[in-house]
Amino acid sequence: MSDKIKQIQSKLSESFQGGNISAAVAYIPLFGWLYPYFTKKGDSFYYFHGRQSMYLNLLIVVVYSVIWLLEYFPITTLLFGPGSILHPISRTVWLLSASAYIVFAAFAAKKAYDNEKWNIPYLETLVQKVFDYIKDLKSS
Repeated sequence: MSDKIKQIQSKLSESFQGGNISAAVAYIPLFGWLYPYFTKKGDSFYYFHGRQSMYLNLLIVVVYSVIWLLEYFPITTLLFGPGSILHPISRTVWLLSASAYIVFAAFAAKKAYDNEKWNIPYLETLVQKVFDYIKDLKSS
């Protein structure tokens, strides 16, 4: 029995020392990306997962904000607010977005724990296009 416990302890120790858990922590919703993004900035593996998690969190916050504005802004409340005809569409978009966020975050955390770099499909491209658009607006 004690050999089994020592085996488990050594595996856990290797995981913490190897940093796999530190990279997987990045995918905790909203604030998990802060730890690897700022504390492990010199290591490209942690920085990669911290940046990707930050982009994923930023995307879900933007989607939520747009839906919230549609549902509760005085002009658009008539179309998208609670009890209106398009409210089920906005709720469906929100539920699908939240579900996709959870699936992608869980899968990316698993890949980070397995010490792999896995790009969430189209995330980097989408964020880069938005940043380029914002830069173009500033320069105009």
